[in-house]
Amino acid sequence: MADRVFGALLFLPVPAVLWLFTRTPIGAAGSLVLGVALMVTHRLYARPFALRRAARRCLWCGGGASGGPGFDVAEPIGSGPWRACTGGHRERLDRVLGWADRRTWLLRAGILGTLALYLPAMLFAGTGRLGPVTGADAAALFKLGVSLTVLPLGWLAPWRGVPRPGGASSPFPVHVQALIGTWATLWLFRLVGLVWLVQAAWHLGARILR
Repeated sequence: MADRVFGALLFLPVPAVLWLFTRTPIGAAGSLVLGVALMVTHRLYARPFALRRAARRCLWCGGGASGGPGFDVAEPIGSGPWRACTGGHRERLDRVLGWADRRTWLLRAGILGTLALYLPAMLFAGTGRLGPVTGADAAALFKLGVSLTVLPLGWLAPWRGVPRPGGASSPFPVHVQALIGTWATLWLFRLVGLVWLVQAAWHLGARILR
């Protein structure tokens, strides 16, 4: 239980960053700088926490996994040893990771590429240097790009994914999903992705019709 609680607490900077990026509560520049700082430093404490518990926590559900099947996942920042509590959960992980691995560049472009475009766009929009494009427009486009990327991952990967021959691989470090469990992360993709898609479509539709 303690691992779940502390994992959830260490996961909180992730939604905090998204809130700062999309709502800019302290102004565009201040919110983006603070969000980037939280994002960059998160790995410094979240990854050691996750790795220290990798042998006893299930990467799928976040529950106890001592004695369950262990496996390595090739990540962009190195290979990490992880564990599942049952063979069924290991199979679901293999499907999700296999689906994501086969779409590595699409996922990176949809998330990191959208973010790379959004950060300067939000700053420029705040100073009027993008003409009629406002900060709200930039935020809506950011939500649209991210939602169109994570919704297929959340809904299709667990059922349509095929395990990768030669071992599991991930386009992103998996310590973030390890904090709360992959299944919970996928549900966040589904729910937040749907909300963001509706919000983005509503805003952009209103802007077009205005």
